[in-house]
Amino acid sequence: MSQRSNRLRAHPAAIAMILLILGGSTVVVYLVSGTDDLPWADELPWVDADPFEGVDEVIRTQLVDDSTGYALLNGERIALHPQVAPFYSARAYAPAWTDSTARDTLVTLLRATVDVGLDPEDYYATALQRRGGTKPADSIGSLADQDLLLTHAVFALADDLSGPRIDVDELYGSNWFATQRTLRADTLLAAALADPYPAAAVAQAIELLHPQHPGYRALRTMVARQRSLVERENWPTILPGRAVAPGDTSALVPALRDRMRLEGLALPHSAGPLRMVYDEALAEAVRAFQTSRGIEANGVIALPTREAMNTRPTGDIIPLLTLNLERWRWLPQDLGDFHVLVNIPSFDLAVRERIGDTYTEHLRMSTIVGKRAWETPVFSDTMTLVVFNPTWTIPASIQLESYGRVNPRGMVRDPGPGNPMGRVKFIFPNDHAIYIHDTPSRWVFNQDRRAYSHGCVRAQEAGRLAEEILTRTNAWSAEDVAAKFSGPWRLQNVELDTPVPVHLVYFTAWVSENGQLQTYGDVYGHDAKLAEALGVELGARG
Repeated sequence: MSQRSNRLRAHPAAIAMILLILGGSTVVVYLVSGTDDLPWADELPWVDADPFEGVDEVIRTQLVDDSTGYALLNGERIALHPQVAPFYSARAYAPAWTDSTARDTLVTLLRATVDVGLDPEDYYATALQRRGGTKPADSIGSLADQDLLLTHAVFALADDLSGPRIDVDELYGSNWFATQRTLRADTLLAAALADPYPAAAVAQAIELLHPQHPGYRALRTMVARQRSLVERENWPTILPGRAVAPGDTSALVPALRDRMRLEGLALPHSAGPLRMVYDEALAEAVRAFQTSRGIEANGVIALPTREAMNTRPTGDIIPLLTLNLERWRWLPQDLGDFHVLVNIPSFDLAVRERIGDTYTEHLRMSTIVGKRAWETPVFSDTMTLVVFNPTWTIPASIQLESYGRVNPRGMVRDPGPGNPMGRVKFIFPNDHAIYIHDTPSRWVFNQDRRAYSHGCVRAQEAGRLAEEILTRTNAWSAEDVAAKFSGPWRLQNVELDTPVPVHLVYFTAWVSENGQLQTYGDVYGHDAKLAEALGVELGARG
């Protein structure tokens, strides 16, 4: 802080006189309110001296004279992120956070990291707030420390948003293979601070550090909604009475509309007599609500639905949502314009295409995944081959489990009705010998919990999956695919002209296309392990 600023703080009467002469209204508020706090020096229009003069030399000293660079915080020497020193070297050690609105924006965003399961204090969010709300730093040294810590916070946050914060191999062994994304936080930050509107640019840069997947954004929105519901004072109550079915006229309808709006479902307003009509748009919203709560989705407002609607959220679900946000950060930066997504806990498979900023599902089907002793691993790879009427080479581990011995010459099942691979398998070469395939055993698809395989993924509608892929990648017709399913059991390998990304994921919380939160059982106990590793206390799911 400049000597001039110190003199001004020491002589409030002189400040008052200058303000009266200049008619400055901003600082008069502080004097009238009786507080000793003043705005930051660079915010006072009548301060001629550069309040950051000399800060660059302090920054240079603290970065060059130390192997990693450091900042002081309450007398403690804080080791800085390795990217801090080269970042300042590229700008000749000039301070980065000379714009007060950019500083405030960053601190606000650091504090908001709690909503994505991070700890704001890992980024010194409290310490970086303006002391007393407005009081300036009291020395050139503290301005330098503040500047360095703000930059350090950005790089530390980028690390936490780019991949696992824990050792995934140690936690899950060979059952999970996470991706570490590459984020150019230095480039983003440099461009943001050079922008004519640095506060908005900093906000955009921090947002770009987050995964850009629509599912991640939807889950973040759900966390915010859950927090707002917990804090909400008024709650629409669905009063007891007879069951109300779609098409009925009932005095409950206005409250029902209000309750569905709290679920994030936009519904048109109805006026006059129609405001009491339980119309189809409202019924569709109610059915989505019922599905998300495990209630029969018939749209009828009976006792189970009333109780679910009248139960106020406690926020217990938020830790589960943040665990799933963490997992989104372990996925590749780009899932692919057209890809296959298998969610293990929900026992389903979707074929999705990116359209704009969202994904459209072309196909969804039930699956069977690995039993607890044969977990389906979590990983991403690329489908390159479709095999019709495949053989099956029985792995030694399955031979031992099924027959009690291993045939040294190997065991191979020929194509045919009794082959567990069915009519087709989809190969995405990987070290885990995992693939997606058809199955002649259909009864398992009638079960709610479908963890029965030895690790591979069995698709309920393998023919439709083959059609969806081959008509897009190899210009096949639907009739071409159908012929393979009705023709002779003759082995045929079909290489894909365009490879298709495949992602085997593990999400126990998901936001549906209509904005409803869906939760699934923790089939392999992965939630509990991750919660313990991150120090998160899981609440109730509901």
